[in-house]
Amino acid sequence: MSIIRIIVAALGVSLAWVSMLGQEAGFRRTLAVSIAEPVVLDIAVSRGDVNIGYARDGEVSFSASAKDVAGKIVGADYFKTALLIEQHENHILIRESLATAAELKFNVSYRIDVPFQTEVRSSVTGLGNQKLIGIAGPAKLSNGAGDIEATLVRFASVEAITGKGNISCSRSAQVVAQTGAGNITLMEDGPSKAAVKKGAGRIEVGGLRGGFEGATDLGELHIKAILNDDWHLTSVAGNIRIEVPSKAKFCLDASTLAGIIYVEHSAMEKPSEDARQLRQEVNGGGKSIQARSNNGNIFIQ
Repeated sequence: MSIIRIIVAALGVSLAWVSMLGQEAGFRRTLAVSIAEPVVLDIAVSRGDVNIGYARDGEVSFSASAKDVAGKIVGADYFKTALLIEQHENHILIRESLATAAELKFNVSYRIDVPFQTEVRSSVTGLGNQKLIGIAGPAKLSNGAGDIEATLVRFASVEAITGKGNISCSRSAQVVAQTGAGNITLMEDGPSKAAVKKGAGRIEVGGLRGGFEGATDLGELHIKAILNDDWHLTSVAGNIRIEVPSKAKFCLDASTLAGIIYVEHSAMEKPSEDARQLRQEVNGGGKSIQARSNNGNIFIQ
C-alpha cells in the first residue's frame, strides 16, 4: 500500500470515528502512554454504551456522559467517585466502584480514544451496546444484552459475545461471534466462527477471506463468498443458503433430515426432488463445504 493510500485509510477511520462519537462528554481524562509498546485497555462496567476507536498515538483519552431517568444531564463530579481509572505503564483499567455497580440507574455513554496499537478487553455485564473501530487488536467484547459492532480490527482477532443482541463485524482479521438471540453479520472478514444459540436470528456472511464455521437455531444461515478455505454450516430448523462463483472448485457434502436440497449452481448436477443428502465434486473439487440441517432447506447457488 502506498503512503498516500495509508494516509487516506487513516483519515477515513478518523472521520468515521468523529462522526460516530461527536457528542460532548461530561467527564474527561487523558493518559499519556508509550509509543514503543502496545496499549492494553481493560474495561468492566455494569451497563451503558461503550465506544472505542483509534484517535492518535501516545495517549488514551477517556470521556463519559450520563442522563438520569428523567433525562437530566448528570454532572461531571459524579464520575470522579463512580469510576476507577488506573494506569500501570501501558495497561489501562477502567471500572465502576462497587457502590456504583450496585446502584447505577443512569443512561451512561463511555468513549475511549486509543492508539492504533491497542488490545481491548471490554465487558458490559448488563445492558449496553459496544462499538469498536480502527485498531490493531486483538479485541474481546462481551455484553449481558446489547449490540456489538467491530470494524477494521486489522491484525488480530475479534471475539464478540452477547447474551441477547445483534453482532456486526467488518474488515477484521479474524472473528469469533456468538449471540444468545439476535442476528450476526460478517462482511469482508478473515477466518470466522459465528453462532446464534436460540431463536430466529440469522447469520449473514459476505466477502469472507478464510475458513468459516456457522451455526443457527431457527434462523437462516446465508454465506456468499469466494471459497478460500473449508466451510462448516449447521442449523437446527433454519435454511442454509450458499452462494459461490460458477467457476469455484469445491467438494460439497450437504444433508438435511426433513428439508429439501435445492441446486441452482450452474456447474452442479441437480439432485432428485426427494434427496436428503448430496455429495459432489464441483469443477474438479477443492475446498470443502459441509452443510447440515435438521428441518431446514439447503440452497446452493
